[in-house]
Amino acid sequence: MTRKRQLGGKSKSNRWKAAALAACMAAALAANGYAASQAQMPAPADANVIALATGAQRSLAPGRKIARVALGDASVADVNVLRGGGVLLVGKSAGTTSLMLWERGRDAPQSYTVEVASGASVALADGDAPQVRVLGKTAVLSGTAPTMDKHQRAVAAARASVGKDGALVDTSTIATKSVVQVDVKVVEFSKTVLKEAGFNLFSQNHAGFAFGTFAPSSLSSVTGGATNPLSVTATSPIGSAFNLLLNSTSRGLFANLSLLEGNNLARVLAQPTLVALSGQSASFLAGGEIPVPVPQSLGTTTIVYKPYGIGLSLTPTVLGPERIALKIAPEASQLDFAHAITIDGVSVPALTTRRAETAVELGDGESFVIGGLVDRETASNVNKVPLLGDLPIIGAFFKTLQYSQSDRELVIIVTPHLVAPIAKNAALPATPGQQSEQRDGPVWRSFVGGALSSDAAPGFSR
Repeated sequence: MTRKRQLGGKSKSNRWKAAALAACMAAALAANGYAASQAQMPAPADANVIALATGAQRSLAPGRKIARVALGDASVADVNVLRGGGVLLVGKSAGTTSLMLWERGRDAPQSYTVEVASGASVALADGDAPQVRVLGKTAVLSGTAPTMDKHQRAVAAARASVGKDGALVDTSTIATKSVVQVDVKVVEFSKTVLKEAGFNLFSQNHAGFAFGTFAPSSLSSVTGGATNPLSVTATSPIGSAFNLLLNSTSRGLFANLSLLEGNNLARVLAQPTLVALSGQSASFLAGGEIPVPVPQSLGTTTIVYKPYGIGLSLTPTVLGPERIALKIAPEASQLDFAHAITIDGVSVPALTTRRAETAVELGDGESFVIGGLVDRETASNVNKVPLLGDLPIIGAFFKTLQYSQSDRELVIIVTPHLVAPIAKNAALPATPGQQSEQRDGPVWRSFVGGALSSDAAPGFSR
């Protein structure tokens, strides 16, 4: 709706009252800091574009005798004619409208575009933030932001301008590198402690009396009777242990002590380099996939592959020229045959998994470490002869001990970098294979020279 005001038909009294009211409003505005509010608004590039904040006022065409004004949207701004000439423009709500002024003695009007921003938009905006324009119930965000923080600030200002019911169209860009290279180093430490002890004892005197104690599963066979001597066939208590043997034929004594203690330390390392766009995800897996049969209808079976090993997924977000937000989710899994299940006659192992997810903010080239993913398994088993195995000192000859402990710790080191692609027609670096490969090299030299040749193999240098 177009709002027009015709000044020629007003009485002098009404015109005087309107001018006095406008003068009072201007004075009140100056007393409440109108000049500061107006200075907060960025200066428009076009002289015919007037930027205002809601509640702010601005005098226009001072000293000119205005005969008529036309305002496109009265809900966005209001206009009052001043007694001394010119008009007073008042911002009412966020939006964009047009203003036309007819000066006395001129037929052609002067046209202006009035852009009114909300108070929150004015407070959040600065010279580097994208421009926010409100068109009806839609906020349009345009321009370039130097950092993600200023872009988010402009988005918040745009949403505050249109409220919950309005729409936001974001056409702005961020003036930062959008490609992130993430160097990942995954280290897994595995430590295993094993302790086992077992004891076999057999004694037989010349009078025919025999006595023996054997560890579980070490006794193979026993023969004898009331008139026949006792004959025993036995193996070592622990087959893989160190065995201490004692045999005395004169005394009819045989003893076998098995002791085993082991410590194992392993280190598994994966060092991939991932490249992803800002806001996009990248992942890798160092391991494999296990086939799992899945029964279907009508007696058919399909194969589903389940991944396992050391995996990592990450999502980088570029916040500024030197700041990167990184969301990372590491995972380490391994096959567990102790908890396997059988499907259609096929033994399928379970998966033991350690998983974490975190988000950090880093500078270009800074690193952070994820640790504490520890998996500990402890097993202790004691087999003993009732009552005799509980005796102090002597009870050690009547029981078997098996103790094992396994510790696994996963440590992940992540270092992001902002990178750019290699320039067009630039010389590419040589790959490791190209550096060692010889094109049409001296094949017979390595064949005849053997270890004296400088070539590791025909066609490849050391």
